[in-house]
Amino acid sequence: MIMIKKLLVAAVVAFAPSFMFAQFAPHFGVRLSFDVTHPAGANDGINNGSGFTLTGIYSLPISSNAYFEPGVGVFYNTMGIKPFESKDALFDGSVRNFGIRVPLHIGYRFEMFDNFELAGFTGPWFNINCSTKAHLETANDFPIEITSPSMFEYGWHRFDAQWGFGISATYNKQYYLAISGGVGMSAMATFVRDGHKDRLRRNTVSITVGYNF
Repeated sequence: MIMIKKLLVAAVVAFAPSFMFAQFAPHFGVRLSFDVTHPAGANDGINNGSGFTLTGIYSLPISSNAYFEPGVGVFYNTMGIKPFESKDALFDGSVRNFGIRVPLHIGYRFEMFDNFELAGFTGPWFNINCSTKAHLETANDFPIEITSPSMFEYGWHRFDAQWGFGISATYNKQYYLAISGGVGMSAMATFVRDGHKDRLRRNTVSITVGYNF
């Protein structure tokens, strides 16, 4: 009997890590977000906008409930340009921004009941801006040449960072829904006016649906 008890204890010790991570196994996933962007900081004629982000993630447990979830994805956002006059014409339009986003989240899961869990997460988002162009339109009746200038020539940056946070719900360990936000930590654009710098930061609110493989 003593030998059997020793064998049972040894088996529990040997397989304890497996039991710990069996509930939250490492997995890949895909996320599609609808984003609302609020440019904060310097008011340089840029309005709120919207867009989307498509991201692939890998969720890695670091304890029985905590996890690390890096990802990489592509985003496309537009921001409005407030009307302005130039060459006796009234213009408005939008800034169209395409790039790569790398979120690095740390989170904690709460299993509410079978097949349903809630989680809270936070971590940095790194944005690589591949293309940022202004698309202008005019309301005047006479034709005016419309161009799409690169905003990198007017103070916009190739790189900016945000701090992300949010809550998520997962059903049957596969179907994913989240509400999240990202607060600008570094400038998305810098404008020099009257001898001083004005900085524009990217704040984002997102609704996300996803699937875990």
